[in-house]
Amino acid sequence: MNSAAGQVDAAGRPIAEIEVVGLEQVAEQLVRNQIRSEVGEPYDPRTVEQDIVRINHLGRFSTVRSQIEPTDENTIVLRYVLEEHPLLQAVQVVGNRALNDQELLRLVRLQRGDPIDPFLIDRGRQRIMEEYEDAGYYAAEVEVDEELLGEERALVFRVREGPRVRLRRLGFEGNEAYPTRQLRNEIETQTWLPIFRRGELNREQLDLDASRVREFYQQRGYLDAQVGRRIAISPDQRDARVHFLVEEGPRYIVENIRVQGNELFPDEQIVRNMTLERGSVYSAEQATQSRRALEDLYGRLGFIETDIAITRLFHEDEPRVDLLVEIDEGLPAMVGRLTLRGNEVTKDNVALRQVRGMRPGRPFDRSGVQETERRLRRSSLFAGGTVTVLGDPGDEMRDVLIEVQEQQTGSLNIGAGVSSDLGLIGAIDLTQRNFDIANPPTTFDEFISGRAFRGAGQYFQISLQPGSQASQYSVSFREPYLMESDFFLDTNVFYFSRRRIDYDERRVGGSLGLGRRFGDIWSGSVRARGQEVRINDIEPDAPTAVFGVEGYSALTALGLSLDRDTTDSVFYPTSGSLIELGVERVGALGGDFNFTRATASWRQFFTIDEDFFGRRSVLSVRAETGYIFDEDRAPVFETFYAGGHRTFRGFDFRGVGPRGIRADTGDPSRRAVGGEFMFLTGAQYQFPLLGTPAPGEHIGTLSGVVFTDMGTVRDSPGFGEWRASVGAGIRIMVPFVGQAPFAIDFAYPVMREPGDQRQIISFDISLPLQ
Repeated sequence: MNSAAGQVDAAGRPIAEIEVVGLEQVAEQLVRNQIRSEVGEPYDPRTVEQDIVRINHLGRFSTVRSQIEPTDENTIVLRYVLEEHPLLQAVQVVGNRALNDQELLRLVRLQRGDPIDPFLIDRGRQRIMEEYEDAGYYAAEVEVDEELLGEERALVFRVREGPRVRLRRLGFEGNEAYPTRQLRNEIETQTWLPIFRRGELNREQLDLDASRVREFYQQRGYLDAQVGRRIAISPDQRDARVHFLVEEGPRYIVENIRVQGNELFPDEQIVRNMTLERGSVYSAEQATQSRRALEDLYGRLGFIETDIAITRLFHEDEPRVDLLVEIDEGLPAMVGRLTLRGNEVTKDNVALRQVRGMRPGRPFDRSGVQETERRLRRSSLFAGGTVTVLGDPGDEMRDVLIEVQEQQTGSLNIGAGVSSDLGLIGAIDLTQRNFDIANPPTTFDEFISGRAFRGAGQYFQISLQPGSQASQYSVSFREPYLMESDFFLDTNVFYFSRRRIDYDERRVGGSLGLGRRFGDIWSGSVRARGQEVRINDIEPDAPTAVFGVEGYSALTALGLSLDRDTTDSVFYPTSGSLIELGVERVGALGGDFNFTRATASWRQFFTIDEDFFGRRSVLSVRAETGYIFDEDRAPVFETFYAGGHRTFRGFDFRGVGPRGIRADTGDPSRRAVGGEFMFLTGAQYQFPLLGTPAPGEHIGTLSGVVFTDMGTVRDSPGFGEWRASVGAGIRIMVPFVGQAPFAIDFAYPVMREPGDQRQIISFDISLPLQ
């Protein structure tokens, strides 16, 4: 409380002295720093009132008032009388278990030695309450121990947490245009599910969800849509229901489109290139797409500074809008010099392979800037890159600066793994993704330090994988741009051995492939392979087809393939598709077998959702088929098989398909001999559970999957003997293990055939040793 001076008329009298009284804990100089009245100056009531306000703002006093005492010399003594707040001797929180002391005291912002200010104390109590509500404790109560505060000057917040509220139900009211199940896909808040979801009730998240639902409507033309939410807590304070309240409003239609500022293209061409059309539903997303489409239209002719704005003009009495497209075309520019920075190891020509739409001496392609950056991010050689167009708008020639961040491309991985398909496997892999076969070391130091054999963007790997059931040793080399052309070269040599149930299989051979890219999506190749296959140690009850290829066999093949890849990542695709078509003539280069094999596969990836941490929930669908045209019967080691973790979960490895005839009794065997026709399909939904993705990835450290696998393997084309399984599993991404995650799946066959071998649990686990 403030009080002014008494009845003395002091206005205009000089101030002879200024006194500050009532101080015990607060330094006097701190108070005097707030006083603007000065000795020798005339007394001014307004200045004194402002002094009192500033002293009050220190927060140290319960009462601040002024007094005036006249003197015989027609002057006054100005006195500021202060009553201090008592100081806190301690600040504590008791009764809290879910939230720790440090976290709560940080919210209170009061500590020992601060004044006892009722306003600040109550604000601290409110903040503790809000923190508990955000954590789901809506029944929590927080009180201040007034007795301790008055007697001992100790501030103690007493907390009664109560039960944690679990969100049991989510609903929507007022939605007519879109069903509840579709709107639920737009929100992050989830209901309680034992073990898997805690069902946390967070007011801030609910507000964000309401905003996302509102944006969902506005993107679809409901520009007046409003979304609120209502929380209902059960009487026992343990459960909650949330209803999002939707007011959809009318749906807005585009009435007219007007264009201004265009000289290069006529109005009709501008409108034709827009996603939004006259009579279509207005969408902010389509407006953005329209703007980008027009930027690309100009950008292909070198107009990299074109500025386009699309403005909505509302009608007064009906839900219609006119669009005003304002274009500042700017001037076209030619590509000048390309300057590359950041590539200390990688050769310039290797990095410049990723450049699109920016050829020196040619007009710019505006979309090439973004495409170049995307390709640099997707490259296995760089962690990313930025493209900067230099110069000033209006310059006829614009230089370009490309800055890249190289990443570690060489690795020596030593570890072990276990798989339900392959058993226990050891691994020693020496890999260099930026190999240079023409850069041998000139000194021993270059060899030891790793400066040799690097920089040309070639791929080289030596892989040693001994195992309990299967072993493989290989050397691979790939030149992705043969002689700086669109052709690529692929070659490898290998040794493979496996102990199967009925026999031992060993292969020694290699392959040589030559291919060509057709743009950035399509590629084709021709590949020759040759192998020596040995089948021995055959069990007496093995199928007759196995005895038919006992001993050594020579196998050669010449094949053609055509691939189309639009995925956004080599390792963890979240969008795009991958199509692979192939035909191979076995025996084209000689050997013991003659037949033709045709294969086709398709995979499509869809991002269904992306959370705050950039973790994506991805739906992938697949289909693959193959057929062996009968000339000679294909040997058992070249036919199609299915079953196991990597092909058909829910069934044992090679547990799906035709069975042979026992050689010892002539009875039907339980052993697979493969089929000449295969068709497999399935879908998998992968979603994040815990952790945040590493740079360049979009899947969380711990992810869940649900899936279905379906298909058949037969001796002739057709869809009989159809099998199907459903299941769920987990994935753990461990960056230093490699790109293959820890994976375990549980699957159950819902359709199967007699003789099929089930396998409920399948897995692939990598264990790094260093």
